[in-house]
Amino acid sequence: MHLNHVDLQVEDVQATASFFERFFAFTHTSNRGSPAIAILRGDDGFSLVLQKRADGEKYPEGFHVGFIVDNEATVHRMHDELARSGARVSDVKKNGRGTMIYCQHDGFLVEVSCRPI
Repeated sequence: MHLNHVDLQVEDVQATASFFERFFAFTHTSNRGSPAIAILRGDDGFSLVLQKRADGEKYPEGFHVGFIVDNEATVHRMHDELARSGARVSDVKKNGRGTMIYCQHDGFLVEVSCRPI
C-alpha cells in the first residue's frame, strides 16, 4: 500500500496550482471541467488535488506539507527562489531534525528540508 494523493482545500485554486508547478515541479493534469479543482501530478506519480475551500474554513496552526530534498544547498536554493518571487518564506533553520525552510501559501505552510548529515 502507498499514499496516492493529498487533497488540499485552498482559497485560490489556480494560483496554488501555479505555485506547486513553478517551485515543486508538479504538472497540472486535470481540472475535471471546473476552475474550483486542479489535479497535479509529481514526478513520482503522487497526485496533489487542490479544491476551492468554503468561506471561513482554515487550517490549524502549524499545518503543513513537507518536501524532503537531498542536501542543504537545495534548501538554500529553494529559499532564495521563493524569496525572490515575493513568497513569504522563513529564514533557513538548522536543528537536530535537519535544515529547513517554511513558506506560507494560501493558509498553510510548505516545508522544504533535508535530514542532518
